[in-house]
Order: sequence, then C-alpha cells, then structure tokens
Amino acid sequence: MKPEAPPRGLMAAQGLITVEGLVRIMRAAGDTYGHDYEAILIYWSVALASVGRYLRSDDLITLIESGSPLPEEAHHPVSARAIAEATGLPRETVRRKIAHLVAEGHLAQDSRGVRTFPPLLELRGNREFVQAAGREIRRMTTAMDTIAQMSEKTGQRD
Repeated sequence: MKPEAPPRGLMAAQGLITVEGLVRIMRAAGDTYGHDYEAILIYWSVALASVGRYLRSDDLITLIESGSPLPEEAHHPVSARAIAEATGLPRETVRRKIAHLVAEGHLAQDSRGVRTFPPLLELRGNREFVQAAGREIRRMTTAMDTIAQMSEKTGQRD
C-alpha cells in the first residue's frame, strides 16, 4: 500500500525551506571556493571518494575521536572517470577541472588517480564552509520541525 502524500501546503513549505537552504549552501560554496560550480562539485566528489570511507565504517569513531588530520595513507585516489560517472559531468570537463585543481594545489594526482591530502579541513576554506553548511542544515532542520509541529497542532499530518 502506497503511503499517503503529505498535504499540499506542508509539502510546499518543506520545499521552500529545502530550496532556500540549498541556495544558501551553494552561495557559501561559491563564496568560499570561487563560483566555478563544476569545479566545486568535482572537488567535493574527490574529497568524498578520497576519505569518505570514514562515513561508511567504524572508522568514523576514530576520525571523530582523533581530532587530528587523517594521515596521508587515508587519502585514497579516485579516477577521473569515476568522478565523471558520479557527477554526470563530461569526462573532458572533469579532466580539465581536475588538472586545474591539481595545478592550484587543491588536489594531488598520481598514477592511480586524484586525491585530497592532509590536513583537508584546514585547506582552501574547507573548515569555514563546513561550519557554514552545518549551520544552514541545522537551520533547515529547525524550520522543518517547526512546520511539522504547526501541522500537528492544526490536525494535519506529516
């Protein structure tokens, strides 16, 4: 049985909160990294592929508890082809943007692919961006909770 959709007004409010939050996050990304959004997407994709295994394993606790940058060997290379597939961008665009990010010192490249390097959080304004994005996501969560509470009070459901 298919679950019932939330009321139209609730969906509209949630949609506006979501879009506003995403626009604010993209603005913060543009202000932090320059407004080349393809390069930003590629940079984030490489970072996620390079060290993202920490999100999907018990190593996340190690990452949280250590408080220090991940060691060089924790930054795994990823191919430009994998980044193109993950982002949906043309391979030539990915290759060109990666070459620029490597030339600018934002990524490292070897025979196995491209990767981030320590201390990733301290580089390129990453810490400030993560803090700004985190604030925005918390703001969105609070707004969504407020909308849900208002909906419950008026007899609407989520």
